[in-house]
Amino acid sequence: MRGNIPIPEMPQGEELWLMVVVTSVREKRTQQGKRFCDATARNATGSLPLKIWGETLDIWKELKPGLFGIAGTLETYQERPQFVVSEYRPITLEQYREHQNADPVLPRAYTMDIETLTLADFRERVGPQLERLWKLGNMRLEQQQRYLEDIAIEEERCYQLGSLSAASGRILSIAVHAGAIAGIDLGVELPHSEHVFGIDEAGLEQDEKKSLLAFLDLLKDFDCETDELVGHNLIGFDLPFIFQRCLVHCISAKPLVDLSEFRVRGVFDTMHHWWLGAKRFVSLDDIAWALGIESSKTATAEGSKVFDLYQSGKLAEIREYNLNDVRVTRKVYERMVGCFGR
Repeated sequence: MRGNIPIPEMPQGEELWLMVVVTSVREKRTQQGKRFCDATARNATGSLPLKIWGETLDIWKELKPGLFGIAGTLETYQERPQFVVSEYRPITLEQYREHQNADPVLPRAYTMDIETLTLADFRERVGPQLERLWKLGNMRLEQQQRYLEDIAIEEERCYQLGSLSAASGRILSIAVHAGAIAGIDLGVELPHSEHVFGIDEAGLEQDEKKSLLAFLDLLKDFDCETDELVGHNLIGFDLPFIFQRCLVHCISAKPLVDLSEFRVRGVFDTMHHWWLGAKRFVSLDDIAWALGIESSKTATAEGSKVFDLYQSGKLAEIREYNLNDVRVTRKVYERMVGCFGR
């Protein structure tokens, strides 16, 4: 049996062994009911999907994220390589370092949230759009009532709602917490850090394109097979908005994950996990309240007040609110993983 071959150079069909960080394990069954686990692993040479069948799981102890020595063969399934594991044993950090001549490449969780504003030029479109809806009879009844009562107020309301679309809004700030993935103890202390793109520490606004490029630079080594993006309604709002704005600015950036997948690899969306995977809405603030976690909202700073805070020049308050949303999301994420598992 050959050992510790760099992952990109592994031959197919040959018995091999290597030392890895197992970063995720998902137990499943085939349509015929046969038990197996899909897992992901990485070491200093690359990342690798693992397949462990039930008979192997019955022989060895429970497989969970951590440092392991594994043996098996590299095969191809549905045109993708996977390492079919025949044996696995936990290893120490010292053993890993001895064979890899490097510290383990640890999986990271990037907890994030964005704050958005309506584009100034969108104001010129709102009036004609509303007038067209009214004339065509396509305006909802409740909006008709508001429109007839005061056109100017309804135009302003619709203008501010433009911040919810990347076609009419832009990113004001992106807050990110980079740290360890919840629920994985590898016996190694992983430093954490906080970042805000769009509003600097002095409360000064930064160019949106430069902010997007800086955000992408932070995530340049993100691997959806092992790392994790964490956020509330991340799949339905934040991630599409970020990359739609990249498109607007002609930034050549491959999206970090594939949102068309039924179960998106590399994303932990706290809104979906609250509903056990169902795509239903609940606010982050309501979940935090239910879990006894202090709200990120204050008397002066919350999502609905971002526009007014911006108009008042209180960008430092928006920056801190954006960071607090990320901190609350991280606590919710840790609680969910602790209670539900990975």
